[in-house]
Amino acid sequence: MKKILINYNYQYAPFTTAWYFEKAIKRQEGLQGFRLGQIKPEEADLILNFMPCDRIITAKGVKSAYWEGDCHLIQGRKTEFYNLVDFVFIAQSPFMEFYPREKTYYLPHACDPTVHHRIGGVKQLYDVGFIGNDTYPRRRRLLDSIGAKYKLLRTTTKPGLPFSEALSRCKIAFNCSMNQDVNMRFFEAMAIGRMLITDYLPAQNELAKDGIHYISFRDWEDLDQKISYYLEHEKEREKIAREGSIYTRRHHNYDERLRKMLEIMK
Repeated sequence: MKKILINYNYQYAPFTTAWYFEKAIKRQEGLQGFRLGQIKPEEADLILNFMPCDRIITAKGVKSAYWEGDCHLIQGRKTEFYNLVDFVFIAQSPFMEFYPREKTYYLPHACDPTVHHRIGGVKQLYDVGFIGNDTYPRRRRLLDSIGAKYKLLRTTTKPGLPFSEALSRCKIAFNCSMNQDVNMRFFEAMAIGRMLITDYLPAQNELAKDGIHYISFRDWEDLDQKISYYLEHEKEREKIAREGSIYTRRHHNYDERLRKMLEIMK
């Protein structure tokens, strides 16, 4: 049984990707996950540091890694963290150039199929739904425009099942990146099985196919036209939602992300 020490700021669970990785570790056969204080770092077989964390934990003779989700904001400035570990994983491929070339790998966000799925029996009460932080200027302007024309659910929830239940009440799920970032919502909204419409990013189409698994937009006029079209064409909308959910839950889940991480660390 391989012992993995999981380091992050635990008080942020379940509002952090690190919590989903921790769950995946505990589900994986042959792995045991431990938090700080449960075992000593030198007793671990691997040490995985996840953002957010205040410090990097390492031990002599034990392979270590650091996963950074907000690399679109940090852009390689935490050099003291990267220098301490054997492997660096980042969630956003456009920012690879800012990180140590010899030990940095792309490992994006994902979904957790155990909680990110359509909730049965929930009626679609809203045209469009958005759950999360709406303080980014472009995102806020677009949401204001959507809300002025369509029935919009604009709220926050706890992660996991409450998120899934809220989005299940919407015909279309809306997303907008902050800075070219393929965020958690991209995967989670698709997994839930409501059609996702999100701003165009080349990195997204490397992970899922625009027009098959989700729909992208370029500006408000494009977004408005596509929302209107897919509200009127339910069969097309539901087909994209179904394909996106099946594909994302199968190929972009945290168990797969964990397996890739451990394979690289071999």
